[in-house]
Amino acid sequence: MKVKGNTGFIARDDQRRLLRVSGTDATDFLQSLITANVETLPDDTVRASALLTPQGRVLVDFLISRTDDGFMIECDAEQVDELYTRLRRYRLRRPVDLTHETGLSVWIIWGSNDSPDNLLPAEAMRDTRHPDLGWRLLAPVGASANAPGSDAEPTSLDMWHAVRIGAAVPQGPVDLTPERALMLEAGLDRLGAVDFEKGCYVGQEVTARTHYRGLVKRRLAPFILADATATTGAAITDDGKSLGTVLSTSSTSNIGTGSICLAAMKLSDLHRLHAGDATAQIDGAPATLSLPDWMLPLPQLARTDSA
Repeated sequence: MKVKGNTGFIARDDQRRLLRVSGTDATDFLQSLITANVETLPDDTVRASALLTPQGRVLVDFLISRTDDGFMIECDAEQVDELYTRLRRYRLRRPVDLTHETGLSVWIIWGSNDSPDNLLPAEAMRDTRHPDLGWRLLAPVGASANAPGSDAEPTSLDMWHAVRIGAAVPQGPVDLTPERALMLEAGLDRLGAVDFEKGCYVGQEVTARTHYRGLVKRRLAPFILADATATTGAAITDDGKSLGTVLSTSSTSNIGTGSICLAAMKLSDLHRLHAGDATAQIDGAPATLSLPDWMLPLPQLARTDSA
């Protein structure tokens, strides 16, 4: 695996697994099931998507990209068997092949301000969820980040997760609790994971109704702790009142001695924190709300939401 030029950082993500979807009916099969539009998916990008329950709850979130014979799905390692089983169940007798891709591993390249056109491998795919998340590369298992000619600095994957959390991008079952999380409450519609124009898919009716009626009551948001470590499952409080729950976390050198976390809370409380009408603590340590630009302005409160 050769990475040329000043391309920032590179890390392998050993917590991700791959499923290959191929066959003459692969496009129509996925188009009728998942939230993203696979018909418009460019060759050089990965797009966020999810498989939902009929009630519109997230079963498995994933990234999807094109291959020569269909599509590659990348999801959390602990959910890959569940996703494989669900897709097989929907396949029936359609000419679609589903296989575990065990010969490739997932690498992430990020942190470069240079143009990728001549600095990255031809196989690198832009992560369209957020510009700061960089590119993803599927390389043979056993490939090294220290290939000849590479200036990318191998580093801990936690550094990338700190960037992801700071961009308010949820990923995996810690952030998106299976059969509980809603796409719009997680902001996944703003991250390109939902296409409201493509037609029917599993859970489409509930997702569309939430979107068009403005029924979002909760959101995910990043918080920074200057001198403490956030723990998944910890409560976010304001003077003893519970505001929300910590989801994924990262504690790395690129944000100093503290940590950063993604948290779920009521939209009304998020409005109060953003307006300065409340303060947040996590395990007694001050926590600062740090909303990325794409989250602003915050959605208006649903009529049934209470402050």
